[in-house]
Amino acid sequence: MNSKNKKIIYIDKETISMKTVENINKINIDKGQKIRALVCGHTGATGKALLDTLIASPYCESVVAVGRRENEAHKNSPKLTQHIVPNMLEIGSVDSDIAKGCNVAFCAIGTPFNDVFKKSKQDSYRAVDFGITTEFAKFARSAGVDFFATISGDGIDKESNSNKNMYRVKKDVEDLVQTLGFERVAFIRPGFLNRGEDATWTERLMLPGIFGIPVDKVAKSMIWASLIQIDSVLGYNGNKELKKLANEFEKADETIKNGHIG
Repeated sequence: MNSKNKKIIYIDKETISMKTVENINKINIDKGQKIRALVCGHTGATGKALLDTLIASPYCESVVAVGRRENEAHKNSPKLTQHIVPNMLEIGSVDSDIAKGCNVAFCAIGTPFNDVFKKSKQDSYRAVDFGITTEFAKFARSAGVDFFATISGDGIDKESNSNKNMYRVKKDVEDLVQTLGFERVAFIRPGFLNRGEDATWTERLMLPGIFGIPVDKVAKSMIWASLIQIDSVLGYNGNKELKKLANEFEKADETIKNGHIG
């Protein structure tokens, strides 16, 4: 996919056009070719929720997770294979055969909120949120993955020239990912997150953090995007729209679990 020939489409507020369960058939998922996920960031708050959902969902056949440490909660799951990569910035040196057969990739890497805006943390923030995300994206593409989703930030399209480090970093991620040749790319762009038990004290003291979107909703929105998205590049903007995606996934997932589809 050449980014010069593709125009990113932003799903925003009431303009969202929700796809339905029938659209899954258009990309041949749910007809013997279920999600075989490659995941990065599976020990963070959103990543843990992502792994919980993938392992429980009949839409998902298998998960390969790469990171600096294991997810202990699911280490014995037959669906999950974990690979330890001590330095995720060097994931390009890992044999991509470990992800052979994966058809979607989810990047749930993120820096805790209270570190995002600290001047002293700007270099480390970029190393994580840009460096690891883009190296993982390159690794996923080298493994033959067709769909890539990563967590970005609400308002990136309106703040592309911002002097705020967070917006510059996320925009740089989006720009680079679009040059890698994925058939489909989803930028998941939440506002404030409710990270539950993983929240820092700063987040707990902030009302938006308490009332932000639960991380499990963000995780489900990523999965649903992988199932229904037909467009080559989509940006899903804001907590309201991500909750809609998550709710659609929950309904479809429950329908399949009850044996009504498939």
